[in-house]
Amino acid sequence: MFGEFNTGTFLLFLGSFAAFVAFAYKRSLIYLRYFQQEEYDARRFLRWYVTYRAFDKRGTAVVLVSYLLSLFSSSLVVGLLVFLVGMLGLVFTQKDPRRAGKIKLNMTARATRIFMVACALAFLTLLVLFIFCFKCPVVSSVLFLQLLPIFILLSNISLSPFEKRTKLKYYNEAKAILSKVDPYIIGITGSYGKTSVKAALGEVLQATLGPTFCPPKSINTVMGITREIRERMTPAHKYAVIEMGAYNVGSIKRLCDFTPPVAGIVTVVGMAHLERYGSVERVYKAKSELPQAIPQSGILVCNGDNEGARRMTSEFPKEQTYLYGFKNESGDLHCAASEVKFLQEGTSFEILWRGSSYSGFTRLLGMPALSNLLGVFTMACALGADPEHVLAVIRNIQPVDNRLMLTKEGSVSYLRDAYNSNPDGFAAALDVLAELPAERRILMTPGMIELGDKQYEENKKAALRAAEICDLVILVGTVNEPALREGLLEGGMNEENIFSISTRDGAFQKLGEVSSSGDLILIENDLPDLYEVEEKF
Repeated sequence: MFGEFNTGTFLLFLGSFAAFVAFAYKRSLIYLRYFQQEEYDARRFLRWYVTYRAFDKRGTAVVLVSYLLSLFSSSLVVGLLVFLVGMLGLVFTQKDPRRAGKIKLNMTARATRIFMVACALAFLTLLVLFIFCFKCPVVSSVLFLQLLPIFILLSNISLSPFEKRTKLKYYNEAKAILSKVDPYIIGITGSYGKTSVKAALGEVLQATLGPTFCPPKSINTVMGITREIRERMTPAHKYAVIEMGAYNVGSIKRLCDFTPPVAGIVTVVGMAHLERYGSVERVYKAKSELPQAIPQSGILVCNGDNEGARRMTSEFPKEQTYLYGFKNESGDLHCAASEVKFLQEGTSFEILWRGSSYSGFTRLLGMPALSNLLGVFTMACALGADPEHVLAVIRNIQPVDNRLMLTKEGSVSYLRDAYNSNPDGFAAALDVLAELPAERRILMTPGMIELGDKQYEENKKAALRAAEICDLVILVGTVNEPALREGLLEGGMNEENIFSISTRDGAFQKLGEVSSSGDLILIENDLPDLYEVEEKF
């Protein structure tokens, strides 16, 4: 029916096959990026895959269209040409996930191993399909494209024994280094604020008490800390500040077994990652694994303004137990801040500590940031640092990128709070937005995620508050758009002042169009690629 399969047709077939393989290769890298963002967790990756319907559509469409054209034209050459052009178009229009995206694919040793084994599985599958299904190329091609994410998952499963052996080897090496150096270990946990407290405490202890080991950024897992200890811990380190993250009960206990804390700070027991825990009580149970691991002779510092953190001081008291915060009506806070004033250049405040009052200043903005610094101040002073010296270091702590950082570009000011978001942090950012001078106040946000069955309610509540403060609001993406829009409208904002934009890039473009001289813009939260799929699968 299609005429003779001559040399020219054969070469066209080879070119089409090469383009097909190139497309599958690039598409597999994209799936690997999302798998990596889900921390190589198969269940979460599959949930994302189903939720966002990330099965292949574009490649499948090229296969079907080229096949139908070849049938209607009775020409294999026509079908192959359409297939070749279509596949090459997809190859060149797909962004390389190693270079594009908010969170790029990091080809670590593990990611490389997963991808190489996945490619081998894909090659074997393609070979089997070629041998046994040569007469059904359309079905074979479509099936192969839909199997690409499965190859990634199967690869990860097959490598699991090797990964476990490798992790155990590195774990034991780090444990030996830790035992030899024997630093004074301070654990930091909480639903949010951990990374900020860790970074600030590390800086304060380094300047006031001695060399301090402090893993950078938000490294807070056993293997992440293992790598840091193996690569960066030295015999000179007197203190070690360890951020302890958890996605479920037992995570912090494993971290405490690995890096046994002598002291600890609990920031907040709240709703972050609530959909993973199921209830705030399970969040409390998970976070309380830190104070339970601290010896009776140790130091426990907790946020007295947070019910869950305060509860830990009564259930797991230590020889030195301290509460910090702002609400000191009952007089039971050991470290209390008052006279808080937000200024363009930072925040001024007064601290009451052990019967003495101290004046302080920080370049950081927002009550959560100041609360974190109170925890740092309390722990450092409990360890023997001079309060005035601690405050001098705090004065020079630089705002962390995208954690309520105030910047100015031309005549427009930005409050960048895009690192992550939670109900308390969102409310505090809006308070700062309301206090600082501005011609107009603009909010750009995709809302908050991982709040379980509270997500709609909390986003609506934040939007109600935003309606009181903001002149314009740009909603990013679709995840929380209904809740945010409902809150804004219920709060009295006019429909014409609310803009719904599907992607972050589009939102920034709209921001450039609507902003003008004297505006103050709050950029609250930035969802990972998992929640803002730009690839057209």
